Order: sequence, then C-alpha cells, then structure tokens
Amino acid sequence: MRPYELVTILTADLEDPKTVAEEYVEVLRGLGAEVEKFDLWGKRRLAYPIAKQNEGVYVLYTFKHDPAQIREMERVLSLKPQILRHLVISRDEK
Repeated sequence: MRPYELVTILTADLEDPKTVAEEYVEVLRGLGAEVEKFDLWGKRRLAYPIAKQNEGVYVLYTFKHDPAQIREMERVLSLKPQILRHLVISRDEK
C-alpha cells in the first residue's frame, strides 16, 4: 500500500456536499483503499469554466491504496456525474 492524495472538484449545485464527499469515501473503500481522512475545502470559483460551471466544491482525500489499482479508481471516478475534475497524487512515505 502506498500513500496518496486525491483532490476532487464537485459541482457547486449540490444541496449537501459533505454527504456526497462521504459517499465517495465509501466508493474508495469499496475499491480497496484505506481512507485516512477527507477535508471539505468548500465552494471556490474556478479559474476557467468546466462543463459550463464557474464554481466547484473542492474535497481533499488522504488514503493508502495499491498502486496497481489507481487506474481503475480513476476510471470509476471519471464516471461519477458530480465530479467535474479529479487528481490523484502519490505522497512521500514517511
């Protein structure tokens, strides 16, 4: 297992973004990740429109996962309609 960070931009029109963020914690766990924590950064203005959206809700997830399964996790996240963008970054092991 290797440590990773995932930043997602959710659509800004969600009624309760914290509930949606918690649902994605369960999605990550279902894919075999050990989610350490998630941090809801809140609604921010985007640098440029994405799918005709000017604002998005940023969420940071910290987790451990098998490197061979990251591509499958990114595929599953790209299919979710509430996620405008996502980025997975490998962290240094301490």
